[in-house]
Amino acid sequence: MNSRAILAILRKDLLDSMRNYQVILMVLTPIILSLLFTNVMSGSKTSAALPEIGVISSPQQPLIESLIGKGLSKKITFYQNRHDLESAILEGRVRFGIILPEIISSRNPKHQSVTLLYPPHIPDFGVETLKSVFEAEIRSQLGMTPQPLPFEFKVEAVAGSSSNANAMADSMFPMLMVMAMGMVGFLALPMAIVEEREKGTLNAVFLTQIKTSEFITGKSMFSLFLAVTTIFVMLSINRKWGDNSGYLVLIIFSGSLMTIFTGLIVANFAKTQAAVNAIGTTIFLFFQMIPSLQHSSDIVRSAAPFVPSTYIFSALRKAMFLDLSKVTINDDILIIVTLTTVAYLVAHGVYRFKQADK
Repeated sequence: MNSRAILAILRKDLLDSMRNYQVILMVLTPIILSLLFTNVMSGSKTSAALPEIGVISSPQQPLIESLIGKGLSKKITFYQNRHDLESAILEGRVRFGIILPEIISSRNPKHQSVTLLYPPHIPDFGVETLKSVFEAEIRSQLGMTPQPLPFEFKVEAVAGSSSNANAMADSMFPMLMVMAMGMVGFLALPMAIVEEREKGTLNAVFLTQIKTSEFITGKSMFSLFLAVTTIFVMLSINRKWGDNSGYLVLIIFSGSLMTIFTGLIVANFAKTQAAVNAIGTTIFLFFQMIPSLQHSSDIVRSAAPFVPSTYIFSALRKAMFLDLSKVTINDDILIIVTLTTVAYLVAHGVYRFKQADK
């Protein structure tokens, strides 16, 4: 066996891989994702994984001071009124809320009440666990034995917009819709364009008098039909259409177009199907995972606002499951439409320059 020939081939492959961004992306993507998951899973053993708490009370309330003393200061957010607190719970900015009187005392129990607010999808055992934890903390503060508490402890769900909302629907269904958008925009469309380039038909199109806007519109039509049809079928067979269908349709169309215009940009720079796989899959994975894991760790939460799919995921969840009188959806839609417009303008500029070279 010729070891010099083997080493020469190995050296050539190493040098080629260093110049090939596809190989670098394929190597870096699982490394970055592994770090992401490690941070998420290790956080479950630390205070970073404890749920965020929304509070209506004075910061000097003894119970709040006790929680802060236990290292939960970063997990407590104060709100001025119940409407803001309920909105924060529904939007996922806090996991649950608690309304406390200024002073909890056993001397004047008649006019005291503690209210625990939780999202509608939390199961009963989860609610009972939350109640037990707070009840134990209050008893510890008052130095009480297991006699009845000197106040009324209310536990109330923050109402959503649909009775079928649950933990699986809230997290999985919008995620699957985002997945459908990403697969069509980042993978299927660029693959088709690269295949046309390899056959030589794409260059033939640019030699005609077609305008850049006409080319983009023509290339986007089938992909938009594919993505929208897929999502509409998902919604229909699972009976997820609700009172906010108008918002839902707008989000679906805007989000799908955003991924399609981005896919057109990817297809311009990815010259082969292997390059599309490397670039498109990398974009798709982060597009898909960041919004789904945004509440799992501080690192993902800080990165989420810079990922467009965060706003698509948030708007879909609000339109499908939440009461829009208690949450704000217009900001999400405005950001989605703005990013879609920017993606179109970039794609238009890229293909206009490409057409000018022909």
